[in-house]
Parts: sequence; structure tokens; C-alpha cells
Amino acid sequence: MRLAAPRQLMVLLGGRAAFRGTLLLANVVLLAFWSSGDYAGYAQAMGGAAFLTPLASIGIEKCALKLIPRARHTVGLLVGVFVALAGLLLAVAVVVLAGVLLFGHNGPWVLAGLAGLYAISIGGNQVLVGLSRAIGKPGRDVANHLTLATGLACWTGAAATGHASPVVFLALCLTNVTVLNVVLLAGLRPGFAGLRRRVLVRVAVGTSLLMAIPDVVAGVSMSLLFVTLSVAGAQAESTGLYMASIASGTLLNAFGYLLRVLQPGVSQALNQRDLSAAYDRLSRWLRLLLLAGTPYVAAVSCAAPLLLRPLGGLGVVILYVACVPVIFAVGSVSYVMENATPLALRVTAVGAVVSLLAVVALAAVVVPWAGALGAVGVLAAGALVHAAVLLRWLRPRRTLSPHPVPKESLS
Repeated sequence: MRLAAPRQLMVLLGGRAAFRGTLLLANVVLLAFWSSGDYAGYAQAMGGAAFLTPLASIGIEKCALKLIPRARHTVGLLVGVFVALAGLLLAVAVVVLAGVLLFGHNGPWVLAGLAGLYAISIGGNQVLVGLSRAIGKPGRDVANHLTLATGLACWTGAAATGHASPVVFLALCLTNVTVLNVVLLAGLRPGFAGLRRRVLVRVAVGTSLLMAIPDVVAGVSMSLLFVTLSVAGAQAESTGLYMASIASGTLLNAFGYLLRVLQPGVSQALNQRDLSAAYDRLSRWLRLLLLAGTPYVAAVSCAAPLLLRPLGGLGVVILYVACVPVIFAVGSVSYVMENATPLALRVTAVGAVVSLLAVVALAAVVVPWAGALGAVGVLAAGALVHAAVLLRWLRPRRTLSPHPVPKESLS
């Protein structure tokens, strides 16, 4: 698969932007027309289920875009392996959701259950459109996101006119994405003979798991912050944090999607060169990021409770946007490393896990005191911890041979 042509790239980005933009506007409309209690409950349910989306895809899309372009005679076999993995993960995510509903006691179970199923279905949807792009069918991606945006606009209109409660709204959204997933799956026509090829399965599973860890950590971190707000008795502040995550997520997801579109070419380029010079540049970039980003995040996080708290949810959005450059920069470095050598992929996965531990520790101390504003500062601090782990590994000059996957294993 070659890099997308500029026109095709703009069409792909336009389809994704239409959905993300509609999602952002829909939440503004829902906040205006639902009662504060209804929207807070909706935001709590959606935020608490955020980790299920990456759990349901667990790096399969990224792994497929990395491996399928390198394959010659096993593309169909790999597609079947990835579809089987997605089905297995969907079942795991449903079991996790059931456990959360049974033991978590996180609000009304119907709303929480629908939010969880919707998050799982969105994760599966991204796997299916990623596989469609990987096999050279990018038009399905565009049609999928335009349909999601159209449906979301319709259901939001129903909510605004008083005909759709949060439960009905989520049920309609879930139905929409489920139908799309069935159509996409039928279009892939997967065969499952590849499951008998142990090498293919091992490569697909191992790479998917490692590439998924940063995404899963991001989702778990956000969900953890919503739970911490609830435990701290500040559930009302979930509205501001959820709106902030939606607003910033529009930009971050657009950039992340651009990286996925470009990923096959980037992965092949990194697989065919000595990476020592690239590692040196990443090291310099991370040093600068830590030197400038640490005092910056500390300053804006300390000033936020004094300057932004009177603005309520808008203040949380402003602080989140202020921290986006730091999160954005760390994610970019992680993207390069996960497409480089196997060792670099493992290091960025370990860095993500360490950042999650930092978020857990900081959230327990900061969120009960500073609420949603503190939650945003904790996310930015977690990104800086991830950067520090990557820099620790990159600091010595590396001259490792870049062979992420033996070529014969995919032929």
C-alpha cells in the first residue's frame, strides 16, 4: 500500500472530521437541551466506558496497517486473523463491561450498559474500517464515518425535541454503529484459514498487544479520572471533563487518524534504514519537551484552580486545550517508536504503563482537592512521565538493526 494521494487523504480526513465535528456539536446541543442531571449522568457513563473502545480494538488497526502492506501472498489470511482477534476482543470487552456493571455500582445500569456497548462497537468499527483501508478500500472508511455523522445528527435532533432521553439516544447510536459493522464485515469477506498458521497468529497477536498498550492506557486513565471524581463526590464536574475530552479529542483524533493513513509508508521506511540518527533526534526532542513542558504543566495546573474554577466546565476545557500540545508531542514520539524496532515498540509500551501508574498515584491526591481541573493536570503529568521513560532508553546512542517482523513470516 502506497501513501495516500493528497486528494484521497483530504477525502479520508473529511469523512473523519465530519463525524468528530458532529460529535462535538451534538454534545453542545445535548448539554443545552437535557437537564444538568441527565447530561451529567450521560457524561459519567460515556467517560467511564472510554477504556472499552481501545480494549475492543487493542491495537489491531495499527498492527494491520503495519503488517498487511508488507505481505504478498498472505493478505487474505491476515485479514481473517485480525477479524478473529477483533471478535475475541469484543467478547472480552463485553465480559469486562458485565463485571463493571455487576460490581462497580457506577450509576444507572441501563445507561452505563448502553454506553459500554457503544464504546465497544466503536472500537470494532475502527478495526473494520482500518482493515478496509489496508486492503485498498478507503471509500468504505469515508462512507462509514459520514453515515455515523448523519445518524448522530438525527438522534441529537430527536433529543433536542424531547423525543429521546439519554437511554433512547444511546440505544439509537448503538443500533447505527452495529448495522455499519455488519455491512463492513460482509464487505471484508474474511476467511479463517490463517488461524492455522502459528507464525501469522503469533506476529499478529504480539504486535497488536504491544501497539495497543498506549491507547488502552489513555482510555483507562480517562475512565479512572471520572471514577475518581465520582468517589470524591464531585460527579457534577464530570460534565466539564467530558466536554474537554470531546473538544480536545476532535483535534487529537484527527491527527491520530492522519498518522494511521500514513502509517504503512512510515513503517516501511523505518524498516529499511539505520535508526541511530532518528533516535538521536527523538532524544533531543524529548529533552526539550521535558525541560519546557514540566514547568509549563506545573504552572498552568497550579494557576488553574485560582483563575479557571469560576468558569466551571469552560475552565476545564481551556486547561485541557492548554495541555494538548504536551500530550500531542509525546504521542508523536510514541508513534515513531512503535513503528521502528521490536525493542522500541516494547519500550514505548512500558512507558505507557509507567505513565498509568503515575496517573493513578497523582489522581488519588490531586483530584479530590482540585476536581476536574486537577484531573486535566494529572493527564498532562502522565504524558511527561511517559516522555521521561522514552528519553531514559533513548539517551545512549542506539545502533540496533531494524527488523520488526521477519519478512518470510508474512509472505
